[in-house]
Amino acid sequence: MITPVAVIGAGPFGLSTAAHLRARGMPVRVFGEPMVAWRDHMPAGMLLKSTPAASSLDCPLPGHTLADYCAEAGVAPLVTDEDIIPVETFTAYGAWFQQRQVPGLERVRVVAVDRRTGGDFELKLDSGETFTARAVVVATGLSGLAHLPPELAAAAPDGPAPAGPVSHSSQHHDLTRYAGRELIVVGAGQSALETAALAAEAGARV
Repeated sequence: MITPVAVIGAGPFGLSTAAHLRARGMPVRVFGEPMVAWRDHMPAGMLLKSTPAASSLDCPLPGHTLADYCAEAGVAPLVTDEDIIPVETFTAYGAWFQQRQVPGLERVRVVAVDRRTGGDFELKLDSGETFTARAVVVATGLSGLAHLPPELAAAAPDGPAPAGPVSHSSQHHDLTRYAGRELIVVGAGQSALETAALAAEAGARV
């Protein structure tokens, strides 16, 4: 049996990588929940910064662009640079792409990766299975890399938490929990500004 390539992560990059590897006849095992970061860690109502033409997952086969998904799903077509993509549309598109191009997705976590003598890799899954891969592609995005400034550490000794006094923007999908409450947003980048705007729309005093 040919040793497979392991792809860790089932977001846009992981799914696209798996599609290209399979199109070249390589055995691939893909691990993760499809589009989980986009589905659970982006605020509802968020709009993508990229244009529709720049938001399709790269695929070796035709018929898998964002426009193709919109046409099949009956979603309003997104065809010009002026069209704005809601995060919900992009997430649904990613799930549609996964079902078509990566149907054998394994919804388990990789808990360890070790290099073996000879160059292969040994991977351990949270299911208890251990297997060998010829190569490993890590496509986990920014999950688990939330940063808390030292100045705020005293207010969150156990780290940021969605329901705590200090949280990270990646921990919020539904900002309506701040309706009628005062919210301080620290930062002035894309995530901060969008969180502030969406929280204000949800009724928070930002």
